[in-house]
This record gives sequence, C-alpha cells and structure tokens, in this order.
Amino acid sequence: MAVITLTTDWGLRDQHVSALKGKLLRSVNRAQFIDISHDIQAYNIAQAAYIFRNTYQNFPDGTVHFIGVGSFPSVDTPVIALKKGGHSFVGMNDGFFSLVFDEPPVDIVQLNESGLTYAAYDISAIVEAITHLSSGKNIYELGSRLTDFIQKSDFRPVIEEDLIRGSIIYIDDFGNAVTNIDRPLFESQRNGRKFEINARRQQYTITELSSRYADADRGNLLALFNNNGYLEIAINQGNASMLLGLKNNDTIRIDFA
Repeated sequence: MAVITLTTDWGLRDQHVSALKGKLLRSVNRAQFIDISHDIQAYNIAQAAYIFRNTYQNFPDGTVHFIGVGSFPSVDTPVIALKKGGHSFVGMNDGFFSLVFDEPPVDIVQLNESGLTYAAYDISAIVEAITHLSSGKNIYELGSRLTDFIQKSDFRPVIEEDLIRGSIIYIDDFGNAVTNIDRPLFESQRNGRKFEINARRQQYTITELSSRYADADRGNLLALFNNNGYLEIAINQGNASMLLGLKNNDTIRIDFA
C-alpha cells in the first residue's frame, strides 16, 4: 500500500484537499493518506518546514510527501520532485526544502507541466508525479534535472560573536513560541558564557534555561529546548503568545557575555 502524506495551507473548510485525494485515489493503487497538517498559516513556509522537518522521518521508507504551502507554481517557482533518505517529495522550488534538509538533495527534477490547473496548482502533474513515485519508478522520467535549487538563508538565525538574532517560526496550540534557534547553535555560540534571551525588544528577558515547563512556577515565563531541539519561549500553564504579544516572525535576541 502506498503511503502518501499531505502538508498544505489549504485548510479543510474548502474542497481542495478532498479533490486532490479523490484524484489520487483514481490513480494510485491502494493509497493510505496521512494529513500532516492543513492548518499551516497561509504562505508561511518557515512554519511548514518546522512542522514537516520534525515529522516526515517517522514515516517508512517509500513514503511520498506532497507539500502545498506558500508559493503558487510559476516560471520562477516550478513544481519539483525529489528523493532523499528513502523518501520522495513533491512541492515547490521556493526554498521550502532548503529549510527541511541540512544538505541539498541530489535526485531532483522539475516536473513536466500538464497545462491543466486546479486551485492554482497543476494537480494533474502533481497526481502523475505522486503516482509515479509511489510505484517506485525512476524519478528522472518525470521531468528534467533541476539546476537552480532555491535556498532560503533569510529564514536562518543571524550569528555574531556575542549574539544570535533569531525569529519565532511557530506558535503551537498552547501559545508556546518556537524559534529557529536550535540547541547546537546556541551551545556553540554560548561556549560556557552567561546569556540573556530577549523578546519583544527586551521587554521580556530570560537568563536561564529550563528542562521542562514545571521548572517554572505556574504563570511564570521560561525558555527551554523542546522535543525537536528548538528554543521555545513559554509560560507554565499559560499562553505566552497571547499574554506577551508574541507572534510569528518576531525577533528573539540572545546576548552572550
């Protein structure tokens, strides 16, 4: 049975996700669909990359992943297919995959266009690619080798000798604010030094790390590295986003001394 995951900012109120699944069911022999998320903030590829990066490797080898977030296909952002680490992927060449993988993929093609679009996507070409990849066929039969793999360096933290300037990339359902600063980066820059984590233009400052939410008293501010290894700003049994006014793309600054 083919395992196909879907990650989009299309939502579930409209028909787009169901229409794609219906077309795939007519084309793929015995498909199992897993919805990673359809509630990604519209056009927010950094948020999508965070969720997807920390999810897809849990699926078995041979899984095909479709990502429909952010850019609409165009001359500058074509639909691509790639293979990496035993998985296959279909999405846009808009920098999303550069945020998911530490190293650029080798096997990657730009899909041949079908000329038929639905909800701004070339669904026929996408369905053909997913069907092709789920049956284990050669990826290079789907199109021409991609020569310009887009990378998004602007979503990565800025690093200086005595500071890291990152940003909030995800607000979870509890109001915890996840940043794009991971533990290896933090520890390498820290190098045993004291630090201050500053949010909302230094309105809120944290000078120590917690290992769990309960390390802080109820209602108190804390910072910890979450299960995915990213720095998170939280309030124990409270909503940090709402109470502190934190939102996606806000700057988080760490000063070392």
